[in-house]
Amino acid sequence: MCCLWKQCSPRLRIGGVISFLILLFARITSSQTAPVSPNHSWHGPEERRIQAEAKTFYEAELELDPGKTCTLPELIDLAESHNPETRVAWERARAQAAAWGVAHSELYPTVAAAALAGVDRDQAYLVDRFSRHTIGDFEVVLNLNYTIFDFGARAGRINTAKAEALAANFAFNDTHRNVIYRVEQAYYQLLNTAGQEEAARANLSNAQAVQQAAEERLNNGLATLPDVLEARSATAQAKYELQAVLGAEEIAHGNLANALGTIPQTAIHVQPLRELTIPSHHRRHRQLCDGSRTGATPGPPSAGRRRPHSESEGQGSARGLLSLAEFHRQSSGAVAIRVTTAASLGTNSRPGGRHGL
Repeated sequence: MCCLWKQCSPRLRIGGVISFLILLFARITSSQTAPVSPNHSWHGPEERRIQAEAKTFYEAELELDPGKTCTLPELIDLAESHNPETRVAWERARAQAAAWGVAHSELYPTVAAAALAGVDRDQAYLVDRFSRHTIGDFEVVLNLNYTIFDFGARAGRINTAKAEALAANFAFNDTHRNVIYRVEQAYYQLLNTAGQEEAARANLSNAQAVQQAAEERLNNGLATLPDVLEARSATAQAKYELQAVLGAEEIAHGNLANALGTIPQTAIHVQPLRELTIPSHHRRHRQLCDGSRTGATPGPPSAGRRRPHSESEGQGSARGLLSLAEFHRQSSGAVAIRVTTAASLGTNSRPGGRHGL
């Protein structure tokens, strides 16, 4: 490039310098313009260019059907797909992987090729007139660079970039775990507040019924004014508790929307706990755990059956079962009792069997 510059004529050199200064001056003056109006902040051309480029970036928005009930796995999948934290962690992991590739590229040779061309026109005075001379110049430069020994410098940079890429991948996984934890926490918090809302509404209904009964008794002369005031106070307390629960429910809904990466105004309907079903293998495991607590293990279906060793043993088992059945009837279904006996009536007993009433 220096050779080409030296071969140029003085006029071309002066013109190139003037053109460069004009472009540089125009660049500086265009970036130092005054604000357009006194009531708006000043924005440079670079900021407007970045804003224009940002408009071309399209991000898929979270769209939920208002009438759909979402389960916990569906909410976790939506959060992992639309939460901006996962995208930021993913872009950071990709950048670290690219940096690792750049560091690893130092093991390979580098080749640089450059082609330079120029034309120089000049007029020379010969005898009685000027003669124009046109001289063309073309040059090709090829540069090959390869480092053979660097005493471990490249290996150190490669190992550092590899460790940073691995750390970025672990940070990406940790971001997903945090998002999943936040979704689960917000989900169960929302279910908790929904259950508290049902309880608060039932409490308010009971308080209003008690207040109405107290007022009717007061009108009939069967109650005093303090009784009515106490009932009204209980109703007001129930209304306050209901509003507090509704506020907590809105907070839980906002936390869930934040974990999903959407606005808090998004309608999200979650699946309540009463609609969840326990898998069969979990139910079997629970039965085994209950049997281990009571000291009995369920026998196989083909296990041999035995009779009571004595009549007193059979009578004792019958009395125990009858008394427990009577207690179960008196409890009106409020308490469920599981009894473990060594033997029951007749031939329907098995060793270590369980009997549920």
